[in-house]
Amino acid sequence: MQWLLAIIRTGLALSVLFAPRLGVADPLRLSTGMREPWTNADGTGFTDLVIKEAFRRLDIPVEVVVNFAAARALALADEGVDDGLTARIAGLEKDYPNLLRVPEKIFDNDFVAASLSPSPPSPSPRPDPAPGWDGLSPYSVAYILGWQVFDNNLKPVREVTHAKDSAQLLGLLKAGRAEVILHERWQALWHARQQGITIHIHEPPLARVPMYAYLHKRHAGLVDRLSRELTAMKADGTYQMLAERAFGGLGVRVVLFR
Repeated sequence: MQWLLAIIRTGLALSVLFAPRLGVADPLRLSTGMREPWTNADGTGFTDLVIKEAFRRLDIPVEVVVNFAAARALALADEGVDDGLTARIAGLEKDYPNLLRVPEKIFDNDFVAASLSPSPPSPSPRPDPAPGWDGLSPYSVAYILGWQVFDNNLKPVREVTHAKDSAQLLGLLKAGRAEVILHERWQALWHARQQGITIHIHEPPLARVPMYAYLHKRHAGLVDRLSRELTAMKADGTYQMLAERAFGGLGVRVVLFR
């Protein structure tokens, strides 16, 4: 009889040990296509920090994963395999009807010209971005192959070189094979630091693109709630604090457009 009681007690102990954790929800999974310094393996990139803080305020666990294959990432979110996306342009809901855009933007993506010298190019102080693009014409310019914002807007320049990635792009500038590079502001600064060079970002940005989060329609009830939390984070100083934490080591004053 004792051996039977021992078996029963052991079975009960194992059932408790391996039973599903009732009430503990799996984290929502949002994908992005942007790496350092927006996301990183430590979860301390700006997008990581903002998304996690906004969902923390909603008492909902979340994880941000990187998927560089944009078409695949969009399909996974639209099909509901992933719970949504973050740091994506507006308008995706037109082609992906299962995705709902969170109205409050995550951040503005600034696409800029950068050089080793503070002199080229000389952007116009006018708010119209066209003079900035025109100002590139005398220079040898490089940017990453396939970046449509540059493919679609760059006007004739003295010479154009295409790089395969950010590291190669900064290498072209460092080696003197390009006088000006075109990139996203914070990635350019991060990669410049990795290569031990100082670059000058020329203002104003050539283009500024708002970036948003999207949720699958099964999370429709969270859309406005998440938007309100993002707005509140900008109003109470949390947003700027997280920006300084993520970007503060890059050698420039951190001011994000809200």
